[in-house]
Amino acid sequence: MAYVVIAATDKPRTILKKMEGDCNRKRRLLILREQGAELPFQVSLKVDVEADIPSISAMDFRIGCRIAYQIDVTPSEAKAAMSYPLPHVWAALRRGRPIRSALARLAEASAAAVSQPTEKRGGLPPLQDMFGYGTAKHWGLELAQDLIDWQRGQIDWSEVDAGIVLSGPPGVGKTQFAAALARQCNVPIIATSLARWQARGHLGDLLKAMRTDFEKAKESAPCILFCDELDSFGDRNSFSADNKDYSTQVVNGFLEHLDGLDGREGVVVIGATNALDRIDPAILRPGRLDRHVAIPLPTATDRIAILQQQLGQSLPRKHHPTLMAATDGFSGADLAKVARDAKRLARRAKRDLGVADIMKSLPEMVAITGELRRALAVHEAGHTVAVVALDHGTFYGAMIIDHTRNDSQTVPGGGAYFEVPNVGYRTAQTYRDRIVVLLAGIAAEQVLLGAVSDGAGAGPDSDLAQATRIATMLQSAMGMGNRLRHSLAKSDRDLETLRLHDPSVAIWVDDLLRTEFERARQIIRNQLKLVEAIADELVAKGKVSADQVAKMAAKLNAAPTHTDRGLKSSTPAANDAPALSAPFPPAS
Repeated sequence: MAYVVIAATDKPRTILKKMEGDCNRKRRLLILREQGAELPFQVSLKVDVEADIPSISAMDFRIGCRIAYQIDVTPSEAKAAMSYPLPHVWAALRRGRPIRSALARLAEASAAAVSQPTEKRGGLPPLQDMFGYGTAKHWGLELAQDLIDWQRGQIDWSEVDAGIVLSGPPGVGKTQFAAALARQCNVPIIATSLARWQARGHLGDLLKAMRTDFEKAKESAPCILFCDELDSFGDRNSFSADNKDYSTQVVNGFLEHLDGLDGREGVVVIGATNALDRIDPAILRPGRLDRHVAIPLPTATDRIAILQQQLGQSLPRKHHPTLMAATDGFSGADLAKVARDAKRLARRAKRDLGVADIMKSLPEMVAITGELRRALAVHEAGHTVAVVALDHGTFYGAMIIDHTRNDSQTVPGGGAYFEVPNVGYRTAQTYRDRIVVLLAGIAAEQVLLGAVSDGAGAGPDSDLAQATRIATMLQSAMGMGNRLRHSLAKSDRDLETLRLHDPSVAIWVDDLLRTEFERARQIIRNQLKLVEAIADELVAKGKVSADQVAKMAAKLNAAPTHTDRGLKSSTPAANDAPALSAPFPPAS
């Protein structure tokens, strides 16, 4: 047997790396996953049994103390110890140290923490206990350790990340992140913004308020100065003539404090924004706010963890898939509202909160059944067969969801999951094969169902949008079309403008998409039985693994009537295209 420990901060590639080698050769594998850790789809396909490990009991604590620390603990002492945060308990325990001594230390530390001012303690848990912050959380925990090392004199202030910009969509919790980070670092936080400074009066008052906050932060060092809505400073290169002098002085004043003529040792400045591209580049230069960390919307696993944290109770695992689908695209603020609404429903009914209260606080869920489920299955089967036929990277599996939200949003209904190296030799054929994989979903629908549904073209991340983007880039930027001219257009808006203003580009893109769509249809026709077999499995089970697909293909190739239908396409294989997942969003 082999075992793997997966931390919440582990990235998908790190997790896959841990699974390599000895783990893949063992007959049994035990995966220990920290709460909040997101399993890559190719790992979750391997899991046969999933079980929650409950929090340790008083008896567990007593046994652990006896084995690990050679300490005898009575039931009452165990109960007392477990009333404190467990990280504090582990820190207080030492081999041979009497439990009474450890309890006395915990009581003393707890009393000191309670005596701290409310503004310093905050109302949030420390960052280590927060979910949904991705790499930002990892950075914050590193900063907390760096501040400790700096205070101990082990590192110089120049080695600390003293300036950072947090970006992300509204509601992801940038302000909460700063507060939780201050609690994690055990330092005060000064929260401000340009709007607060402007509220003090005219330009002189604004600059004075700005200087006051920076001076207060220096006096409180180590300290975090959090500046919200950083994009409100604007970019000096885009100021209008009417207020250019005023706005320029505001930006210059902010830059002066970021630089600090006498330094700002001990002050970590964190800026938050929803629009990174609207910030003056000088603010982001080295020595100022030179590190950027994006806070994404929480993952499915994080959403469950955030809900449980907001509700103050765990949720039965059998309800997790439904809750994940119902909260797709939700921010931390959205989940906090769901928790408030659910608590209110239970409170009004004068009963304990249940999953039914949560579901009533969420958009209505509709089961994916009948012809919609079949269409989703056929679509993902088409992607799957194209990936395998073109040998387009490492295929891991495909899935479709069981429920979706009955609202105006379009949500993913499934996906075919595979991975290819980020670095590799890529030609025009590589990208053409990628387009074939993207279009194979609707090709399978047309061949098997006689019609194409609207999901594959809905939204900027849809199959058709991705295929159109790649085709345009081949012609306009990569020199892989019928001309070598380079274009700077990269955004969807700029690429659309290019197609509208240059008919030759639009014509070439249309021709390419039609050609590769026909190639996708031919692959589907050649592998029709395999597409149907995969679709049947998806309809019945909701997912199919790479091993299952390989066995289906081997079985079909072994049949006499299918001896001329191998899995390799006549098109040259492209093994080094960028990583790609091809989800099919169902119509809303």
